[in-house]
Amino acid sequence: MNKTVIEVQVKAVLPTSGGCAVFIGNNDKVFIIYVDQTVGSAITMFMRQITKERPLTHDLMGHLMTALGAKVDRVIINDLKNA
Repeated sequence: MNKTVIEVQVKAVLPTSGGCAVFIGNNDKVFIIYVDQTVGSAITMFMRQITKERPLTHDLMGHLMTALGAKVDRVIINDLKNA
């Protein structure tokens, strides 16, 4: 198995009939992850720097990490199901 780490970014989030399609990739490749509407909306709001009145779970985790001086260096996807 190839263990090369490749940097990717969220390129776009588009609505679908069953939720949202999140386009993730770099200049060479892009792949799509399908998520429900709630997750798609949260990603879109984050990308547009829109805040809600009440923080969501991932907002609380982000605030906690900031308070601790921690940061996420990378996220590794090591398994794909139904791909």
